[in-house]
Amino acid sequence: MNYEPSNKLSSTVTEDDVLIWIEAKVDQLHAETRVLVDDYWRRFKSEQKNHAASVKARIGVRVRKRETCLSFSIEWFRMAMIRENGHIKPIAHYLKKGPGFRYPLGRLMKREPDWEVDLVEELETEFSDIRKQIHLLGKIRDAVQSYRKATQAHQNH
Repeated sequence: MNYEPSNKLSSTVTEDDVLIWIEAKVDQLHAETRVLVDDYWRRFKSEQKNHAASVKARIGVRVRKRETCLSFSIEWFRMAMIRENGHIKPIAHYLKKGPGFRYPLGRLMKREPDWEVDLVEELETEFSDIRKQIHLLGKIRDAVQSYRKATQAHQNH
């Protein structure tokens, strides 16, 4: 029985091509995320100036690149101050994301000013979509690498 496709089209896309495409997509998403994070901090600082100290915001965000697996994470944190040896030091308490791609912001934002809640919610919607894309790209990368190993093992027999 002939398993060749009848139109005899041969694929010119290699595993390396797919892996290069994935790396480019991750880099593109990372750049988009950096723009969103920078926009968050610009808007955060602008809003802070317009409000009294009693309604100051405390939620921050950062993006952390993971060089070993061509990925990155987007993390929210609560800013706080501690006294140490008579000096006030800022510290960050990272918030737990939990399962899924979206942070459970409802309870985390209960005591935050309305303007901050709106800003965080808006950006978290974008970030959860990016987290999902990164996750799926990682699954594709893992599948291509597994396929490559399987086909190399098959060729060696």
